[in-house]
Amino acid sequence: MPLIKRLSIGEIHDQPWCPRVIRNAVTDFLQYAANHWGQYTPLLPTLCYFLQRVNAERIVDLCSGGSGPWQRLHGTIGRAFGDSFRIVLTDRYPNLAAFNLARELSNGVVDFRERPLDACTVPADLSGFRTLFGAFHHFDPAAARGVLQNAVDTGQGIGIFEMTDRRAVTILAMLTAPIFVLLHAPKIRPFSWSRLFFTYLVPIVPLLVMVDGIASCLRSYTIEELTELTGSLTGEPYDWEIRRLTVPSSPFPVIYAIGCPKLESRS
Repeated sequence: MPLIKRLSIGEIHDQPWCPRVIRNAVTDFLQYAANHWGQYTPLLPTLCYFLQRVNAERIVDLCSGGSGPWQRLHGTIGRAFGDSFRIVLTDRYPNLAAFNLARELSNGVVDFRERPLDACTVPADLSGFRTLFGAFHHFDPAAARGVLQNAVDTGQGIGIFEMTDRRAVTILAMLTAPIFVLLHAPKIRPFSWSRLFFTYLVPIVPLLVMVDGIASCLRSYTIEELTELTGSLTGEPYDWEIRRLTVPSSPFPVIYAIGCPKLESRS
């Protein structure tokens, strides 16, 4: 059980006033961590099952940050669903250098939208199975429900995947984040001198990853809260799978909620 009630506190790199160079350095590290340690890789069979169930033609990734785990996951998705399948990255603050690198490394399987996009109001022309990796906790309950309700209103499948929670062990683990930023910053691509400057000479990035990581834990939703949110949605009936998945060799489990229209409502 979580130690405390969920706190609706903001993360610094998510604020409009946060300099883009700092925000991108943080999201670049989060992207590197997701791909380097493969936290979300065990979810691939479940994600592929739901993509097949709704006959998805593409994934629309919301709140993509520095491109999320797709540098690692795109190969499996591409092989499973064919050459025409695309993963489209979107964000309120698009990290275009990271998005371009993801497209290059995936040979075009990963694409992106350059314009800012609000996850609560996805344009009608951007249909596809929606995913949010490590981002759903950014939304307060009203906005979180709006993200889910928008998917239901448009008949799109949606998957939410989080590696933070409100347990003491997870919050304490975030205190070690600066060490990993210092160790791995030179390996992160796309390369950026500004990232190194704000990591080693003026160590804003290591501290910000730690502070925002703790905030992420304190803002995270439990399985019970996700169940309550999904149960409050209106419209066509959806099937939801909400679970905690233990990840081998990691102190962080993944909590996920995946929903799609009930089979009988699609017939």
